[in-house]
Amino acid sequence: MTGVSMANEARLGLLEKIQSPILIAVMLAGLILGVIGPNAGSAVNPVVYLTIIVLIYSMALGVPLGEVGRSYKRIKFFAIAWTLNFVAIPLIAWFLAMMFLGAYPAIFVGFILYLVTPCTDWFLVFTSMSRGDVPLGLALLPTNLALQILLLPVYIYVFAGQMIPFQLSAFFETLLVFIALPFFLAALTRYLIAKTQGKQRKNEIIGRISSPLQLATLSVVIFLMFFGQSHVIVDNLGPLLIIFVPLLIFFFISFVMAQVVSRYLRLEYKECALLTCTTAARNSPLSLAIAFGVFPNQPLIYVSLIIGVLIELPILVLITKALTASEKKTRNR
Repeated sequence: MTGVSMANEARLGLLEKIQSPILIAVMLAGLILGVIGPNAGSAVNPVVYLTIIVLIYSMALGVPLGEVGRSYKRIKFFAIAWTLNFVAIPLIAWFLAMMFLGAYPAIFVGFILYLVTPCTDWFLVFTSMSRGDVPLGLALLPTNLALQILLLPVYIYVFAGQMIPFQLSAFFETLLVFIALPFFLAALTRYLIAKTQGKQRKNEIIGRISSPLQLATLSVVIFLMFFGQSHVIVDNLGPLLIIFVPLLIFFFISFVMAQVVSRYLRLEYKECALLTCTTAARNSPLSLAIAFGVFPNQPLIYVSLIIGVLIELPILVLITKALTASEKKTRNR
């Protein structure tokens, strides 16, 4: 395990416990203040715009790109994880969206964007809590990130383009501003820290910065979005609540699918735990950045994404408990 992951794991043990309450609190605060105050509308968008760039920067800062070479040493597992994350789950997402959300195009698109982007950080915490293969997860992380960047325009075009038309040029502009720029700044930061503090200190410093900064900026984004779009949210509260049904079905399917695949392909428990966590965890800031850039006038898309983020963490805790209970039961046989 790298220095970044060790530092992150110690902090994320606490952060994963408080993230959901914090995000729910800022969501409610933004919604209440937006309803009782003057209608902010899109006036908050410039601040959201800048904060999302910082959010992606904080995520990119903690991505261990040096681990990507290890993927070729465990190609069987990676092929399984990539197939589930980038083929099976997008198809499941589309099927569930068609079943439950076809009458609500913006919520449909938000649901799709949330599910087609695997988590780029938090799944390692739950892999560790489940006693899964964290070093292998570190190697999987950057490849998951690269694949979702490459495939997002395909998913948007195939699964969401008919619901809400968009211009492909808007995607590439978003890619440049919300992804290329913060990733460049993160790489520059890592280089400067290593140059001035040394490689060993670099991992420790980045471990202290990246995850707390990510939680802070995500909290600001959620507050501002719910504050600025409070009246739109209240007017569409009924349709937004419907999204809970397909989300809960998805988490159930993803768990069962990972268990069945692991058993059929005879993966060891550590690999099974990692596969379960990476297929269940969807909390990727990239989806929020892409939604904000490609669909700038569709607040229900952003809100749908955030709803998924809010309920994901408690479900991942339950999945972790199920995994550890299963392992304990197997050991006692």
